[in-house]
Amino acid sequence: MKTHTTIIDLTQEDLVDLLCTATYGSSWLEIYAPDREGLSIEDGDCREDVWAKALLAGKKIECIDHYAEGEVYGDLGHVDEDEDGIYPIDLERVKKGLQSALDGTYPDEADTKSWARMCVQHFIEGEGEMDNPEAECLMQIIMFGDVIY
Repeated sequence: MKTHTTIIDLTQEDLVDLLCTATYGSSWLEIYAPDREGLSIEDGDCREDVWAKALLAGKKIECIDHYAEGEVYGDLGHVDEDEDGIYPIDLERVKKGLQSALDGTYPDEADTKSWARMCVQHFIEGEGEMDNPEAECLMQIIMFGDVIY
């Protein structure tokens, strides 16, 4: 049997949960929203709210891989002057990455694929079910199309 997952909707709360959990304490991942024009940023919005609002407004966020050492993975990144990998991510890329994690359609070992599926399940369940290593796994699939670290 073959199946295909379709992510229909991601809310601001969903995106904040993923991005906050992935970056909190991460030694390799950093995120920026370079284009904030037209976003309805309110007092009290945290940086993750701004990133989520940017994605939902059709803008890209920049995900920085500080472990890149001049290398980029997948089809999206480029290297900056510090040899960090820069990955411009939009909402469709987030959806496709989550779909790939659920479907196991990225090129990695079978044991990692089952773990990635569990990571997405924890993300879907919400309420603090997903931890930092799980969120970082999902961000790698979103950014690189694979689990690298």
